[in-house]
Amino acid sequence: MDASAILENGLMAIANQPVLLVLAIVAATFLLEDVATVTVALLASHMVIDGTVAVAALVAGTILGDLAVYYVARRAAHVPIVAHFLNGAALKPVLSWLERNALGMVVIARFTPGLRLPVFAAAGSLRVPAGGFSAVIALSTLVWTPGLYWAATSLDMAGLGRLGMFGWILPAALIGGIVLAPRIVSAAVARRPAALAAA
Repeated sequence: MDASAILENGLMAIANQPVLLVLAIVAATFLLEDVATVTVALLASHMVIDGTVAVAALVAGTILGDLAVYYVARRAAHVPIVAHFLNGAALKPVLSWLERNALGMVVIARFTPGLRLPVFAAAGSLRVPAGGFSAVIALSTLVWTPGLYWAATSLDMAGLGRLGMFGWILPAALIGGIVLAPRIVSAAVARRPAALAAA
């Protein structure tokens, strides 16, 4: 059984307890943010939960989880063994580049699953200004999470039927985004040597 099925079964088990369901959605975003968004969207499309409440819980959980990673990493940077690792000669050029490009990388990480934990943790350990980090997280989450939620509900067969002859555009855009995201990240990382040479 995959993560989505486990999550769906768990949420269905508490579907008749609205407060507990919202708390479970918030908690689910801490573990599997995108899987939780897609699963909750599909449940909402079958009237298990109100769509507005679902999106609000997903956005709140995502922002809280990302800020938790940032602040835990920020505090951990003061632990002697972590501080020693961060000050290692091999890591300094990478951290220096990331420090100069931190907020841009946070935006890229939001739209590239797999990069979020290391990038957000690095932002915290580098003490990227909390206000800027929080603003970027909030704005990018308000774009990504409702967009992914809408895409998941629209990809349901009923949703595609309502789009009529344009029903192919959304799946094509989603596939295009998944294909292009790694290339965007690769291009950003490829610029790193030039940035390091200029430093």
